[in-house]
This record gives sequence, structure tokens and C-alpha cells, in this order.
Amino acid sequence: MSDSISMGSVSERLLSFINTAQIHDSYYDIALTLIRNYEEAKHMPIAKMADLCFVSQATISRFCRFLGYDSFKTFHDDLQKEFSVLNDYTKQFQSMLKSSDEKASLMYRDRIMNNIDEALSLDNLTRIRKASDMLAESGRIAFFSHHFLWDTGQFFQTKMIMMDRYVEMYQSYENQMSCAASLDETCTAIICTVGGSYFSYYPDLFSTIMNSGAATIILTQNTGSIFTNRADLVIGCGETNQDDTGKYAVLAVLDHLVLQYMKRQHR
Repeated sequence: MSDSISMGSVSERLLSFINTAQIHDSYYDIALTLIRNYEEAKHMPIAKMADLCFVSQATISRFCRFLGYDSFKTFHDDLQKEFSVLNDYTKQFQSMLKSSDEKASLMYRDRIMNNIDEALSLDNLTRIRKASDMLAESGRIAFFSHHFLWDTGQFFQTKMIMMDRYVEMYQSYENQMSCAASLDETCTAIICTVGGSYFSYYPDLFSTIMNSGAATIILTQNTGSIFTNRADLVIGCGETNQDDTGKYAVLAVLDHLVLQYMKRQHR
């Protein structure tokens, strides 16, 4: 992972492993210990981290490679990156929440509702129906995103497999790149990025998807971006991501995409 690009925090990787581990072995214990001491672990050298987890330094190194890092150093560098929940909310909203949580909640609700109204407009519903047709005619379907939108993708993936349709989705940059490189004209790629950061954060990955020959569907609020020009279909996901409200519109779009696919299957 020396050339790795982070697509989320170390905490997300640790939690994903903890939540899905079938065997509670030494790696599970290390992950659980690091999550429970996350802030302290950010500043620990390998020797101190090994002592904290009651394992050897070699075991910590192997655990880092298990998570996808090529060394403790790359793991530790990623661990020190700042992902604060406060970054998702404006100072105005945080101040309002302190002075009047009712007023803040009403404003938050209104932004969510406006986003969903826009996402489920008549024009957008037409695009969602077209997306359903594209998926039905596709050989493989792959979903690309990062951070919280992984979770909405997992919702979509779970619903689609209930209709006997597998949607490929990977968390790490390396696995997403490998998937992108394997796509061809028989496939459909869904790129989900509320504000459009996926385009600029991962230009090589985005370019690989767009040059693969696969049909592309982009879910975003940044519908006017030059990056969307080559997409086969662009579906808007509301108007604002202020105070982290755009995710609800994405979920609404994916939910209706599932409904359209279900309707198509049973017509």
C-alpha cells in the first residue's frame, strides 16, 4: 500500500473489521483495543502500541499489512489524519444547535426535505427509470464511492441481491482500482459523490472508470461539473450538502432505483 490513497479513516477500517469478523482472534483483539484507545493510539510508536495490545511488534506489523497497509509507518500516517465530526457542520449550525436546538433541527429538516424533493423531481424520476433499464441490461454492476456513501452503497447492494443481482462494491482504493480496470463495455459503473469530491480526490481511479468502456451513472449534486460530461447518465441528488444533509437525497435516489428495478422485474 505504498502508493495507497486513503478513502476513509483508519477507524472506518477497524470498525468494518470488528463488525464483520467471524473469528475473534488476535487481530480482532488488536482492532478492538485500538478503537477503544483511538486518540492515544494516534501518537503511539509501534513498541508502545504492541504493549497496549499485549502482542509483539511483529504482530502489529502483520496486522497493519492485514488491513492493507504495507508497513506500520503508512498505517500510522493514516491514523494521524484528522477526521473530525465538526468538519461536517458549519459554525453557524453548531452555534445555532447550542443556542436553540429546536431551531437548528427545523432548519436541518427543511434542508433534508428540500434535497429529497429535488432528488425525486419528475425529471429525476425519468432519469432513475433510465438507470434501472441500464442496470437490467448490464453484465456487471459496480458501485464506486467513499466515506459515508459506502453505507448507502451497501444498502443498495443488499436490496439488489434480494432480486438476484450482485452489485460489486469495494472499500479500499486498491480494490476499487482493480475493479475499475476490469470493467468493459458490457458493464455499468455507478459513481456516487454528493459534492463531486470523488472526481478530484481520485483522478486516476475516476479516469480508469471512464476509460473502461463501461456505461457510467453518476449520482451527485455537482451536475454541472466538467467531470460529468462523459457520463452516460447524471442523476442529481438535491441542491445542498450543507451540514451533511446531502446523504439523504442519495439514499432517496438509490431507494427509488431499487423500486424501479423491482417494478421492472415484476411487470
